[in-house]
Amino acid sequence: MLAGIHSATFSKMDICVPDAGVAARRATRRQAGLTLVELLVALGLFGFVLLAITPLFMASVKSNFSGNEYTSIHVLARDRLEQLMNLPFNDPQVSPGTHDVVLPPVLPNGAPNPFRLNYEVLQFRIPASESVQTNQSFVPTPVTSPEQTVQYKRIDVTVSSGTGPIGIGARTARVSGCLSNPFPQPLAPTPVPTP
Repeated sequence: MLAGIHSATFSKMDICVPDAGVAARRATRRQAGLTLVELLVALGLFGFVLLAITPLFMASVKSNFSGNEYTSIHVLARDRLEQLMNLPFNDPQVSPGTHDVVLPPVLPNGAPNPFRLNYEVLQFRIPASESVQTNQSFVPTPVTSPEQTVQYKRIDVTVSSGTGPIGIGARTARVSGCLSNPFPQPLAPTPVPTP
């Protein structure tokens, strides 16, 4: 040991270095918050992520709208077919030909009605029994004159819609049903009531 110098243990805190406290405070301040540059970089990255995700959200909105419209079209077509199938066989609404149905111009939610509904009724007869073998398929014959026997009617209901508010495109649904004649004989023309 040297004379006058005591051996002692020193820690870094005991050593007095000028401006050590200021440097420590600056380091602490840098780590405590974000600088403007760091904030701008984070916002830029967030913007790129949003740009990548936005088309997914738009596709989801279009898909949901399209599914909702397809459901509405099919429900409307099925509903009208059920109404027609429950009518008597010789009701004027199921007379042969194409029929346009007038729908309300506005939907219950206040939006304009994009749907168009029409249906076609075709009359058929089964070929003579001697030309059709038992348990075999056959091609029905369209009825073209009132003297021919009508055994059933095929009803084709078609519902279509325009492009809609988000421009997805037009769609069409078609459902069909057969109405059997309970009395298969030549039908007399149905008189139309006059007012």
